[in-house]
Amino acid sequence: MDVEFGAVEIYDLRPMREIVFQKLRKAVFDGQIKKGDHLIESLIAEKMNVSRTPVREALRQLEIEGLVLNVPRKGAIVQGITKEDAVDIYDLREVLEGLMVRSACQYITENDINRLKKIIKLMEASIQKEKYDHLLELHGEYNTIILNSSKNKRLQATMKNIYDYLTSLRSISLYHESRRIVALEEHKQIVQALESKDGEAAEIATRTHIRKAKEAFLDNLIQR
Repeated sequence: MDVEFGAVEIYDLRPMREIVFQKLRKAVFDGQIKKGDHLIESLIAEKMNVSRTPVREALRQLEIEGLVLNVPRKGAIVQGITKEDAVDIYDLREVLEGLMVRSACQYITENDINRLKKIIKLMEASIQKEKYDHLLELHGEYNTIILNSSKNKRLQATMKNIYDYLTSLRSISLYHESRRIVALEEHKQIVQALESKDGEAAEIATRTHIRKAKEAFLDNLIQR
């Protein structure tokens, strides 16, 4: 495991175990830590300049989430996200994101709609210029605007957790340019429904988009 986590910043007032957990979790989702990697407490503690106790607690939390497997006499081994995990995440996302856009239709502002339209134009430019990493960032911004417009705090907390997992899933579902182009058109349909305040149309368009994203993910997983 050759990952530079960086020392924990002294002005970060979160519990140390939470800071370590989030750093490790992000590294798994970003692909910096890969399936099969051995997570060594002492090495992680040294890299982050913390004691081994918060590292041990963070590894337990990763195990609870299913991202790490604690093997006797071997320690913590990265499991990553399995195909079954991904299907569960997409199915859950379809239901909750459908609810999210329906709720957002009630509260979304003209300024938010304009921001979404701008992001879609930037997505289109990123596809044309093959700026793949930037495209993934724009997908995150797009979802955040709609999520914040839902005004449902419990839904927001749940979706943020799901979106963390989507960091790695999107890199597979959007692997082919043809899917990126189709996804862009799907986003346009969702924004159009949001602008019209048509909750039913927004939910249908969103759930269709997510089902197609899941299909693309599974197809690309087989091909890779």
